[in-house]
Amino acid sequence: MKKHMLCAAAAACAAAFAVPAQAADVSVYGVIDTGFTYSHISDAGEDKLEMNSGNYAGPRVGLKGQEDLGNGLKVGFILESGFSSDTGTLGQNGGIFGREAQLNVSGSFGTIGMGRVGAFSSGSSSLGWYWDMEPFETGYTDAGVQATQVNVWRLNSNTIYYVSPTIAGAKLGLQYSFTGTKDKESPEFSDNDGFFNAALRWDGADARALFGFEYERFGTKESEDAVRRDNAVNFKLAGAYNPGKGPFTAYLGVSYYKNYNKFSDSTWDDDGSVGYDMSKRRRLEGWSAFVGGKYTVGRADLLASVQYLDGENKNPEVGSALDADYSRIVGAVGCHYHFSNRTMLYGILSYADGSGTFDDFDPANTNRTVAHLGMTHFF
Repeated sequence: MKKHMLCAAAAACAAAFAVPAQAADVSVYGVIDTGFTYSHISDAGEDKLEMNSGNYAGPRVGLKGQEDLGNGLKVGFILESGFSSDTGTLGQNGGIFGREAQLNVSGSFGTIGMGRVGAFSSGSSSLGWYWDMEPFETGYTDAGVQATQVNVWRLNSNTIYYVSPTIAGAKLGLQYSFTGTKDKESPEFSDNDGFFNAALRWDGADARALFGFEYERFGTKESEDAVRRDNAVNFKLAGAYNPGKGPFTAYLGVSYYKNYNKFSDSTWDDDGSVGYDMSKRRRLEGWSAFVGGKYTVGRADLLASVQYLDGENKNPEVGSALDADYSRIVGAVGCHYHFSNRTMLYGILSYADGSGTFDDFDPANTNRTVAHLGMTHFF
C-alpha cells in the first residue's frame, strides 16, 4: 500500500512539472531533520538512545504554486507530504499529503482556502502563526511549548479558512473544520466533531504577539455507555520582544484549556493512563505559562525557557487511585548553530518533572530528561 502511495506521490510531482503552462510558478520545497535523542525516564529508571527524525522540524517534501487570474485575484495550492528521514517511511499514518493539502484564492479581500491545514494558533502547516512566539519554535520533545499546552502540533481536515489583509501589522485568521482531526465526515452533521479557531497576530518593529481562541465540539460519545462530553475551549496569548533588533529576544506566554483529555501535546505516553467517569461530561482543565529567551552570538542562537502547567481532572474515574490534581514544570536550554540560512545544527537539553497525577502513574513516563543532537536542512 505504501509503495503505491509513494508511486502516486511521484506521479503527482511529475504531472506538476509536465504541464507548467497550467500551473504557473510551481516550486518544490522541503525539510530533512535527522539526529539522535537520549532520554532518561526517572520513575522507570530507563535510558534510551535512538536515531530519529523531526526533532526540530518534521521532515517533508511539498509542492506549492500560484496562478495570477487577473484583476488582483490569484489561486494557489500547497501539497505537503511528511516522512521519517531516518527510515524513509511516510508520516501522518501513510497519507500522501498528510501534513497539508489546500487550495486557496487571494485578493484585496484577503485569502480564502480549503483543505487540510494547521490551526493559526499552532506551530503546524503554512497557517501556523505560533511557532516563533517561543525560543524553541514548538520543536523537540519537551523543550517547546507543546510540553505544557494542547493543539500546538494540531492539523485539521475538511477545513475552510480566511486570512484578512494585514493592517498596521495586524492580521486576523478564522477557520472551521467540519471533522476536527478526523478525516471522514459522518452521514449526520450533528455526529461530526467540529473545530473553530480564531487568531489575531500583530508584528511590529521590535515585537510580535498572538492571541488565539480554539473551540472544539465533540459530535459523538466516547463509548456506547458514556454521555457526550462537554465541548472544549482553549486560549493562548504569547509575545516576543526584540529590542532594537539586537541579539536578545524575550518570550512570554500563557494558556488555558478546558475539557481536553490530554495534559499537553507531548505527554501522550501518560495521557492514556487517565480514567474518567463516563457518566459525566467534563475532563481536564488547566492553565500554563512560559518565559524564555534567545541570545545570538555570531551564527549561534543560545536558547532557554521555563514552563509551568497546573490543572485538575474534573471527573476522575470512580475508584481511581490517581490524584485529580496535576502539575508539570519543564526547563530547557539549547543551541541552534546556523551553517547557512538553510542548514542548522542543534543541541537541546530538557528536564520535565510532574506532580499529582504524574507521580501516581506506575511508572510516570513523562518525568524525564531528554537530549537532542542533530541537523536540519531546508531546501
